[in-house]
Amino acid sequence: MKSKPLHIKLDQKQEKLKSELNMQDDVVFKQIFIPGYEVSGLFVFVNGTMDYPAFNEIVLDLSAAQVETRHPVSIEQLVISKICSVREQDVETYETAKEYIFDGKTLLFIDGMANGYALNLEKEKVRTLGEPSTERVVRGPKLGFIESLQENIGLIRQYSNHPNLIVKQQKFGTMEKREVALIYYEGKARDSLLKEVNKRINEVRATDLQDSGMLEELIEDTALTPFPQIQNTERPDKVLAALQEGRVVIMVDGSPFALMAPTTITMLLQSPDDYYERWVAGSFLRVLRYLSLFVTVFLSGIYISLVSFNPGMLPTELAMTIAGTRENVPFPPFVEAIIMEVTIELLREAGIRLPSPIGQTVGLVGGVIIGQAAVQANIVSSLMVIIVSITTITSFTVPQYSFGLAFRALRFGAMIFAAVLGLYGTTLFFIIVISHLSKLTSFQEPYFQPMDFIGKKTWKDAFLRLPKRKKGGGFF
Repeated sequence: MKSKPLHIKLDQKQEKLKSELNMQDDVVFKQIFIPGYEVSGLFVFVNGTMDYPAFNEIVLDLSAAQVETRHPVSIEQLVISKICSVREQDVETYETAKEYIFDGKTLLFIDGMANGYALNLEKEKVRTLGEPSTERVVRGPKLGFIESLQENIGLIRQYSNHPNLIVKQQKFGTMEKREVALIYYEGKARDSLLKEVNKRINEVRATDLQDSGMLEELIEDTALTPFPQIQNTERPDKVLAALQEGRVVIMVDGSPFALMAPTTITMLLQSPDDYYERWVAGSFLRVLRYLSLFVTVFLSGIYISLVSFNPGMLPTELAMTIAGTRENVPFPPFVEAIIMEVTIELLREAGIRLPSPIGQTVGLVGGVIIGQAAVQANIVSSLMVIIVSITTITSFTVPQYSFGLAFRALRFGAMIFAAVLGLYGTTLFFIIVISHLSKLTSFQEPYFQPMDFIGKKTWKDAFLRLPKRKKGGGFF
């Protein structure tokens, strides 16, 4: 139903607005008097959203306004001249008035005038810029995004002043309107990619978007995978590098994480440290991450396979040592591994949820005490504690937190396959994972690109990080 136009009388406006707003206590109605014109004005705003110094300045200007004797102006012209710097839209109906009020705007109505004005006097509540909490580097920029979309876009503009950097903004949500920005370099981002990203975003029918993670799940290629198909970051330098590579960046107001698409597995294993340090160190760290992924997923499964099914593959002395550590353990290797892995995951989750000083203490002391107590109680073997500790440490080497979570979950799958089929099961699970990754796409781009294992790109910036002057392309 079409909203009714505003009343001309100020008192009628106020009563109708109170009715439309359900008499909410945090909505403030403040009347002022303009003496030179003998009329009253009404400000309407939500308490707590106002930039009060700017508001008081406008109130004082209007309250002190007098009719000019030489060049008189109308009340409408006077008001517009006083609010020109903060005026955004005219308000003509009660429905639009209600939308502007709950969007943080301040409304101004003048007695005798049908229309009102929406003023941008909102003081945004944001935290100060600081170091990213999830992507810290030893060397490089220390600034990270915050929850303000405009501040984040300004930070990107600060890093890049190129005129071809395009920012498109639109609002989504049926209950809570959330602003989403699409950022790309014109001429570098493919038209087909831009069309696909716009199509998926426009198809979103979510009632609310509190974080970019919610939007990520709604626009990814498939939900039937543990692997993230869109890269997220808190770092402006990574966003700029992605834009220079022709990728598209999506940012959501209220979220400090930017989404970058399309994404490949090699991008998720790259860190800014690879490029800010010498290429030898960068290449070493990158190879170490690939080895860490394999250890994270398969070390526990290989232990279960060798001890339960294939002990003959172990050197005799090592086999005797393992048998000695498990002599009084009543559980099979699979149950032993499950107990320790679940315990470590619980400690890790508890450490995240607790306050930082307490969380670090719980993670360190809890792991040591529980592991030692479990060995002394003959619940698990000492070698199993070492293996679980190694897999836990290697899981932290993945730069992308969500990507590391996927491999932590896959570790349990590898253990189940190993407990049923031994080394055959471990090999089968490896083939299944590789096959799944080979079929996976990110915005219709292969997830394994450029991991063709034979092309130059693989060695130049996928597995290794050769000197920058020897290769082309962007960072990260």
